[in-house]
Amino acid sequence: MKILFVCLQYIHAARWINQLKDTEHKVYVFDCLDRPIHKDLLWTNYITGWSKRKVPYLKGEFFLEKKVPSVFNKIEPYLKVTASEKLEDLIKEIKPDLVHSLEMQSQTYPLLKVRKKLNFKWAYFSWGSDLYLYQNEKKHQQKIKQVLFNLNYLFVDNQRDIYIAKDLGFKNKVAGVFPGGGGYQLEKINEIVAETSKENLIIIKGYHHWAGRALVVLKALELIKSDLIDCKILVYSAHDNVINKIVEMNANGWNIEYISRKKEVSQNELLKLFAKAKIAIGNNISDGIPNTLLEAIILGAFPIQSNPGGASEDYISDGKNGFLIQNPEDAVEISKLISKALKSDELLEKAFLMNQEIAKKLAYKEIRNRVLDAYATIENNI
Repeated sequence: MKILFVCLQYIHAARWINQLKDTEHKVYVFDCLDRPIHKDLLWTNYITGWSKRKVPYLKGEFFLEKKVPSVFNKIEPYLKVTASEKLEDLIKEIKPDLVHSLEMQSQTYPLLKVRKKLNFKWAYFSWGSDLYLYQNEKKHQQKIKQVLFNLNYLFVDNQRDIYIAKDLGFKNKVAGVFPGGGGYQLEKINEIVAETSKENLIIIKGYHHWAGRALVVLKALELIKSDLIDCKILVYSAHDNVINKIVEMNANGWNIEYISRKKEVSQNELLKLFAKAKIAIGNNISDGIPNTLLEAIILGAFPIQSNPGGASEDYISDGKNGFLIQNPEDAVEISKLISKALKSDELLEKAFLMNQEIAKKLAYKEIRNRVLDAYATIENNI
């Protein structure tokens, strides 16, 4: 097939699309934000540098876009070439067998205008918070319903989003449930594990923003300081507000290390952290299946993970191969889970064995074969 991917330029999209490399599919890549092509997608037929002004920038334009987007959307086509306009031209030109958008708000909404003018087969991959967080927000709900009504195929990274999509009106084909970034090279990961010693290390995802709740985890640590005397603690991808809290805690006798969100960390470096860690904590009020959860499972770090809408239940059986945080705003609950994990060596050993079996199902070759089968099924239906 000719497949036009409409996606953000970041590693998860690149990993997904790279599963189609060296196949007979002809792959095109377009980003509605017109960012430079991701270095791992240079092998594709990519379209960049398309966004052009029609008139010079007008004073107050940025303010209008942020504060009154409904008005801005109406005048935007008079100001510059929009993603919808370019996509319409592109679809007419290349005549793709499938248009596949990855991410809803920035990459899928622009296709709605195109759909009103052109008929094309359309797939969408729901990642992270695309449906779960935005389904009840008035300014998004109607657009999401329109997208789902028009879609031919739905890819998801968790079972929860299938139910949400159907509740919002999706009636067509679910193409499958897959890890958002594809599978993992277990052979390489096993090499990392073999050369890395486990430490009494707790690693914490450091997001605290519209979805992340790392500050609640730090508050939980403060409640059980005596249980953590022999532990090393590291917060990775830490936002500035989280770093400020860590600095404050360290001034009061803690010794917490951190890696700033602003510092680029390679996937290999991150995998080594998970290989060292005894416990990995991820806490947020909205997400799909975090890649960091899968990496904890594969690399033998006991996961303590929030469970927005029941998504994490796809991989964690609470109290068996990890702990599910039921209330991401409750520091007391989280503190009890951390203490329990630290005092339960037998639980951690059993969890490790369970997670190694789950890891086998996340192998790159197995996931890639399933993904290619999904595209083959679509091809046969077109």
